[in-house]
Amino acid sequence: MKRLVLLLLAVLMAAGGAFAQSKVYKIKLGHASSTESTRHKSLLVFKDYVEKKSGGRFVVEIYPGAQLGNEGEMIESLKMGSQEAFVGGVFDAQTPKLNLVLMPFFFPTQADLMKVARSDIGTMIMKDAEKYGIKMLAFGDGGSRHFTNNIRPIKSPADMKGLKIRTPPIESIIKCMQALGANPVSIPYGETYMALKTGVADGQENPLANIGDMKFHEVQKYLTLIDYQFHPEPFDVNLAWFNALPKDLQKILEEGAWIYTDEQNRLRREMNDSYFKMITSAGVQVYTPSAKERQAFIDACAPVYDFFVTKGLFTKADLDAMRKVIAAK
Repeated sequence: MKRLVLLLLAVLMAAGGAFAQSKVYKIKLGHASSTESTRHKSLLVFKDYVEKKSGGRFVVEIYPGAQLGNEGEMIESLKMGSQEAFVGGVFDAQTPKLNLVLMPFFFPTQADLMKVARSDIGTMIMKDAEKYGIKMLAFGDGGSRHFTNNIRPIKSPADMKGLKIRTPPIESIIKCMQALGANPVSIPYGETYMALKTGVADGQENPLANIGDMKFHEVQKYLTLIDYQFHPEPFDVNLAWFNALPKDLQKILEEGAWIYTDEQNRLRREMNDSYFKMITSAGVQVYTPSAKERQAFIDACAPVYDFFVTKGLFTKADLDAMRKVIAAK
């Protein structure tokens, strides 16, 4: 009898293990960009990797173009568990620690941002998101940002004064615009084109890829190439959902997120020129500040650092630690 019981237990355990191995996990993944964006194209690479690597145990459903709501709404859906994954901005809602990498004129290049993302500092930032019900699997380059507007060429901070600049609900951007004398206007990403076209906003700030992808150049006259912020590109999943996954699938998901990051970084580098040509061919006038003119923007944005340090989101020592990571060979 004892042998029979043990045999039955073994059979049941084997059946349970087989069930765990055969269970399919659906990933509803939302983002606000178009299907032609570097983000969406890179997410297709992620989808292909995790579905094949998991032997079909992952099924990834990608919803582009804010089909699941604007970015703020998608993050809330992610936290509530009605959406498994999200890629995009609205950083404070993911973790306020992301502000550490959002300081103006901090990163010279994409490679410098990635040094921090893959360092202990990057790990700390991603870990902090767990306080908010988010498992941040990776973060990469969301693009270096430039100014466009319909009123005048922007050559100095004085030219920003009084301009209605569309901003996402990201405090570091809002503080930068205020420091430069502009009037921030909070408008969801998907509604920005019409806001620019109708004059609700005079201008906006975004990477070249975003400007081209969202066709902002069709409703803007002037572009200033300034690279004033490098944004991170966090890849988030619901924390409770992630923790309930088998360990082997957790690993595949993390690997897939970094594969997405590398692909997105590559596409942003390679497609910058084509997006620039797209924008200029539409008749947008381009201005590139001299080193001296650029320094005026850097000086004007210095109070943004003090604001966040005073707020207690990070310290000057944290900034120095990032500078050491960037400087390391």
